[in-house]
Amino acid sequence: MYNISLCCNFGEGLAHDPVHAKRWLQLAADCGHKKALYECGIKLCAAGDKVKSLTYLELATRRGETAAAHMRDVIIESLSAVNAQRALADADKWKPRALHPRR
Repeated sequence: MYNISLCCNFGEGLAHDPVHAKRWLQLAADCGHKKALYECGIKLCAAGDKVKSLTYLELATRRGETAAAHMRDVIIESLSAVNAQRALADADKWKPRALHPRR
C-alpha cells in the first residue's frame, strides 16, 4: 500500500495521481505502516492539524520510525498540555485497520 502510494505520487510504474497516492498512503497508515504514519503526521502538521499530527507521529515513533521522534517532540512543545495529552491518549487507543475482517 505504501509503495503503491509512492508510485502514484511520483508516476513511477503507474500514472501520476496525487488523489490515489493520498488514499493509498492513508490506507497504509491506517494499517500501521510506520513510514506512512510518519508521512501522514508531517502532512497533517503542514495542514495545521497539530493534534492529529502528534497522534500519527507518536504511532510512527512507537513502531520504530526514528525520524518521527524529533518532529513529535517539537509538536509536543508547541501544544498545550491538554491537547498533547489528548493526542497521546488517541495514540494509546489506536488499533490498526484489519485488511481482512474476520467473519
